[in-house]
Amino acid sequence: MCRMLLTLEPLPELVDALVMAAKDDPLGAKRFRNRSEPNHPDGWGYVTLIEGTVREYRSPKPIWEDYEVNNLKEIIAGPTLVHVRKTSIKGTKEYLQNVQPVNVNNVVWVGYNGTIDPKALEAPKPIKDLMDRGLLADTAAVAWAVLERYSLDPQETAKAVYEWLEEVVPEDGGAAVFFLDPFGKGGYAWISKAGDPELSYYRLYKLKGKRVVASSTVALKHGGQWEEAPNYGSL
Repeated sequence: MCRMLLTLEPLPELVDALVMAAKDDPLGAKRFRNRSEPNHPDGWGYVTLIEGTVREYRSPKPIWEDYEVNNLKEIIAGPTLVHVRKTSIKGTKEYLQNVQPVNVNNVVWVGYNGTIDPKALEAPKPIKDLMDRGLLADTAAVAWAVLERYSLDPQETAKAVYEWLEEVVPEDGGAAVFFLDPFGKGGYAWISKAGDPELSYYRLYKLKGKRVVASSTVALKHGGQWEEAPNYGSL
């Protein structure tokens, strides 16, 4: 399970909120009923667009132990997607290719948090084979699904991804997807088919007056004026 942040504005304090959410996630603890540690230690990454250039970074380190987070706070100047990971698939946490955001064919970057059954996901055979061997997490197939629904209009992409989530997310499950393209256009989709505490965990929030959307725990740790995000949208 994971926490995510998508912003089109230079707000480094949001990165601080994500770090706090990654290190101590009370909503995650409620979601898993304290069956495991309430944090997200299995790697983190970001993509940020700066004056026509792209900077990407992914690491297996916990975000709160990685100095690179300070560099991100210094350089963040516009469209940025950040993801912190807690693996839910046994054995995949040790592989760097499972750290997000995932770049798909140089078309779109994707971040994912959810409980979709990997068997319900479709993807090209090489991806499915690596998933079956436990070398690749389900995010690769989710990212492929986003690519198949990608449009230059981020609102259309978001709507198509939401409709797909409606089909593949199981009862009592939930999921959220963030995406960002090289043109600086970003969006999201989320769904929860369960009540609290699951709903509180999967719900996304938008920062009032800003082009920002984030996982629930990030909004909680930031403490600003947030409102529940629609089930899909663009920034």
